[in-house]
Amino acid sequence: MKKILLPIMLGALLTGCNETTANSNGDFTAQQKAKIEQIASQYIINHPDVLVKASQTLQQQQMQAQQVEAKKVIIANAAQLINDKTTPFIGPKDAKVNVIEFFDYQCMYCSKIADTVKQLEAKNPDVKFIFKETPIFASRWEASKYAADMGNWIYQQKGSATYAKYHNAVFATGKDEGKLTKKDINTIATSIGIDVSKFNVNNTFMNNFELFSKLGFQGTPALIVMPTNNITTDNITIINGYNPEALKKAISDLQASTK
Repeated sequence: MKKILLPIMLGALLTGCNETTANSNGDFTAQQKAKIEQIASQYIINHPDVLVKASQTLQQQQMQAQQVEAKKVIIANAAQLINDKTTPFIGPKDAKVNVIEFFDYQCMYCSKIADTVKQLEAKNPDVKFIFKETPIFASRWEASKYAADMGNWIYQQKGSATYAKYHNAVFATGKDEGKLTKKDINTIATSIGIDVSKFNVNNTFMNNFELFSKLGFQGTPALIVMPTNNITTDNITIINGYNPEALKKAISDLQASTK
């Protein structure tokens, strides 16, 4: 009823106006305009939910437009997203389905979704999980940057299996939002056979930051589910923030379509 009430009132107002009160070119007179504004203003005052719904609709439209643009960037940078040799991954190198995660070890929501990602790795051995170390909190907490560099270095030195141990162990500490320390990171690395005395911090994540920015991402975790071949805007899913159910569904749907 609310959705049709205002048009009905305005229609009644305009129908009641005779030719002598209308401009010759058919436009509303000043008096008509003032009356319409008065009715519309009062209606909005009485029904503020109209503005809320309009704002929500506009926000949704803007988000959809942003996602379309981001998907175009994903397609243009598919090789860097899927096959960058410096980026750690777990799963088959030639997988048909890829999950790319931009994350920070100090990010609370990255920590929350980490266990879901680990479970999905086990349940989907045919999917390639790609980890883009993106320490967005590096300027606030030194360990954010240190952990990212350590992860990339371990991958380059020891490969996927050892990287997975490190990656999961860091999140398993439950330390985030500034609680993770360099000592924690070194202890974890040492426990999986890494000689941390040879480690050299070298900002290996800068390419990830550049790509993160191109994609218009504002925070972590930011995940992309996409195929390796025949990539289109229709078969890419972007998941911003903590949304494990959306991630599970995106993987399942893409697997079904790539069989």
